[in-house]
Amino acid sequence: MKPLCELVSGQVLPTIRAMVVKDLVKRYELSQVEVAKKLGITQPAVSQYLSALRGKRELEKKLMKSIGDDIRSLADDVASGKLSQADVVRRYCAICSLMKKKGIFQDFGSG
Repeated sequence: MKPLCELVSGQVLPTIRAMVVKDLVKRYELSQVEVAKKLGITQPAVSQYLSALRGKRELEKKLMKSIGDDIRSLADDVASGKLSQADVVRRYCAICSLMKKKGIFQDFGSG
């Protein structure tokens, strides 16, 4: 059994980021450079999220069912410019806390 922090940093956070990136590009038609600036990541990282080199597709499908509204809300706030990069990080943490509260991590054998 892996520690929860290892699961989150290795699988969950990259998948959440991929979901936010895809939403910003698809719904808001932001460029990869714009998304990178808003999220505090590099343009190549955005490209990798879009091409599924980062994040897990199966996990993404599962998370969309349980926290999809929270991901869309985060993307909405990022697109509107309401959030600083530090605020984005805090929102990632809030989403992970919500996942733990909902028992989502138990499905991974952690939490």
